[in-house]
Amino acid sequence: MLRAKDHLTEQIIQALSSDGKVPEIIERLKNDETYEAIVEWLGRSPVVEETVSPRESQHSTFEASDHEMDGSISTAFRWTSVTLDVAAFHHLFQLYFAWVHPVHTLFSEGHFVESYQHQSANYCSPLLVNAICALACHLHSAADTDEVDYEHLGTDFSDAVKAELDPDDTSITSIQAFAVMFLVECSHANGLRAASYLRIATDNISRVPLLDDEGFKEAWGNTVRGLDNLNALVALPPFIIAQN
Repeated sequence: MLRAKDHLTEQIIQALSSDGKVPEIIERLKNDETYEAIVEWLGRSPVVEETVSPRESQHSTFEASDHEMDGSISTAFRWTSVTLDVAAFHHLFQLYFAWVHPVHTLFSEGHFVESYQHQSANYCSPLLVNAICALACHLHSAADTDEVDYEHLGTDFSDAVKAELDPDDTSITSIQAFAVMFLVECSHANGLRAASYLRIATDNISRVPLLDDEGFKEAWGNTVRGLDNLNALVALPPFIIAQN
């Protein structure tokens, strides 16, 4: 469950990613203004339910039907060998695109889904899929009816990514996977490891061979802006990083 304070933090972080008020927000944080006051100043409603579950999120940009996600085992297995539970797999996608992608847009959702569907390596890869699922496992709200141990599954997804990560790989999807893994390690309070992932992604994005293709330009632009936002996030006071 996400507590009310977490919801307020999410709104502030989203503002930092998209609004032109970063200096003012940081100054208010340094002056120890309450999160409620900052959210109200941003013109957003500080009134939220005591608990908000990612399962009930209504602001997801991702719907399986919108992109005609193929739910077959063969398609899922093309991208990961961690699990063949297709229902759990797509539940994790829903969580990621509901709670992470709107705030930290690290790749083009449309191009990612198209490559996923057609089993193309242009904008999708096992590394990126496993990283997405590793982070989404952390967002899952545990319930007594769960048939899947998402905490253990998250560890398996993370291990699958770490086994294949190559710091010298300058493919766009690998850089995106490093960026997502920064968020994974932040979620587990592993600051040093998180910083190393972000540093590699930031260094490698400048080494990506640029293609004269509109789809690539869009994907590359999303990643550049996403990395800029993550680096801005790292520069925030430590108590904000801890709650992200």
